[in-house]
Formats: sequence, structure tokens, C-alpha cells
Amino acid sequence: MVSLTLLLTLTLNAQNNFGGLALYTVRDAMEIDAQKTLTAVADAGYAYVEAAGYEDGKFYDMTPLEFKAMLKDVGLKPISTHQGDLTYENVDQMIAAVKEVGFKYFVLPVPPIDRYTEHDDGTRTMSDEDVKFTTDLINKVAKKCNAAGLELLYHNHEFEFQKTEKGIVPIEYFLENTDPKMVNFELDLYWVTKAGADPVAYF
Repeated sequence: MVSLTLLLTLTLNAQNNFGGLALYTVRDAMEIDAQKTLTAVADAGYAYVEAAGYEDGKFYDMTPLEFKAMLKDVGLKPISTHQGDLTYENVDQMIAAVKEVGFKYFVLPVPPIDRYTEHDDGTRTMSDEDVKFTTDLINKVAKKCNAAGLELLYHNHEFEFQKTEKGIVPIEYFLENTDPKMVNFELDLYWVTKAGADPVAYF
């Protein structure tokens, strides 16, 4: 019989060896000193990271190969990356950069900036046209990712759970109208509950 102490030790070691951190959590520190921040993340026991700092072909102001080398130097593995500002024009460059670092998941963290509306009260909504455009984008990018050996994830916020003027719930439309063989979802529990939805039901 395995002792409770040994079981707890194995559990803690597994957490230390396999935990992952979204670098968006430490985004301010990453801007100041990426290497120091990543070293601290590794020293804290994390093994994997999700990036959220891609701009103009670089991750945190580093080329894909430079960022890959830094992660390797500190002992972290790239698992996923949020690729904001995605368009049909820049998607191929983004996919190439994501592949070069060695990520497994290409995450679409939000619809294109002009495909949702921010209101004065801080709320955000999507129109029926926005939902259909974004769904088409998800499917097309997913095919490109699949061909490149990457997996596409869509990351939600709260507004994908709000009905459009015609009663469409964007997240449900995405679920029903994307290819489950190529598209998966990175469910953000904070935003699901913020929207008043049931995360267990969506799981």
C-alpha cells in the first residue's frame, strides 16, 4: 500500500513538474525583463507557459527563435499562445512564427477588433454579422493550423454569451458551426461566470 506521505509527495512533484502559467498573468513584468520573469516562473515550479505577447512578428520583442531559445535556457516549454490582431492577411506569418517557437496550440483570444462593439458602460456585444464573420475566420484559420500541425483554440470573454439582436448566442453558434476535428475551446471560467453562464454545462 502506498503511504499517504508518499502519495502527497508524488502529487506535489507532479504539480511542480507539470504546472502551466499564462504569461498574461505577468505581462507587466514580461515587458520590463522577460528573461528574469521567465526564470522566476520556472523557479516557481512551472513547466509550461502560454504566451500573450506577439506583435509585428515577435514574441515579447524577440524573434521566434530568440524566444524559443530563452524558454529552453530557463527550462520552460511553450504550450499555447494567444494571437490577437489576427487577420486573413497576417495569419500565415503568425502560424509560421508559432510553429518556429514550438507551440502546440494557436489560440484566437478574441474576435477581430472590428467584429465586436465596446459600449460606454464597459459592456461588449457582437452583431449577427460579427458572429458569422468570426465563425468563418475560425474555420479558415483552423484549416491552416491543422495543415501546419497546430491545434486551434478559441478563448472566450463574456460577450460571446450575450444574445445578438436576432437571439444568437455567439459561443453556441461557434460550437455548432465549427469543425470539432479542427477547433477546440479554451474556456475562461472567469468570463463564463461573469456572463452569468454555467461553465459546467459548457464543459
